[in-house]
Amino acid sequence: MENDIHLIDKVKNHADQDSIKELIDRHSGIYVEMVNKYLPESNEGLNKEDVLQDKDFCIYDAAIKFDETKNAKFSTYIGNLARWKCLNIYNKNIKFPQSCISEIFDDSVSCESDLKRMEKEELIKKIFSGIDSMEDNRVKKIFTMRYKDGEKLTPWKKIAKKLDLSIQGCINIHNKHLTEIKKYV
Repeated sequence: MENDIHLIDKVKNHADQDSIKELIDRHSGIYVEMVNKYLPESNEGLNKEDVLQDKDFCIYDAAIKFDETKNAKFSTYIGNLARWKCLNIYNKNIKFPQSCISEIFDDSVSCESDLKRMEKEELIKKIFSGIDSMEDNRVKKIFTMRYKDGEKLTPWKKIAKKLDLSIQGCINIHNKHLTEIKKYV
C-alpha cells in the first residue's frame, strides 16, 4: 500500500487517475465528517448536498496544493480545508440581521423624512442599549467598529487586529450575539 505522499506525487507529476481515486477513497470520510460537523442540516440558501458533491474535486485540488514540507499529514490538510470551506460558506449565507443592521447604520441611506431619520436613530440607540447589557464587552467594541466607525463597514481584518483576536473569532462573537440583537431590531 502506497503512502499518501507517493500518491500525491503521482497526481502532481503524472495526473495518475488511479492515485487520485485512491486518495479519494482514503480521505472521503474526513471530508464528509467535516461537512456534516460544520454545515447545519437546514439553512436557507445553503445546500449541504452541493458541498458533499464537491468532495472528489476538493480532494484532488488539495492533492495538487499540498506541500509536504509543512510537516502536516494529508488527512489533516483535507480536514482543515473542508472545515474552512464550510465555515466560509456558512458565514457568507447568514441572512439576518447582517444586511438589516448594515442598512440601519449606513448613513448613505437617505431618510426621506425627519421622522424616518429619528426612527433610525432611536433604533440604533435601542440596539446599543441592548449591546451594553451584554456581559462580553468585546461585543460593543466589535459592533461599534464594524458599523459606527468610518463611512463604510470596517473590515474584519482591521477589527481583529485592533482587538488582538483572530478574524474568525471576531466573526464568531458577532454572529453569536446577532440572536440577542434581533430582539432590538
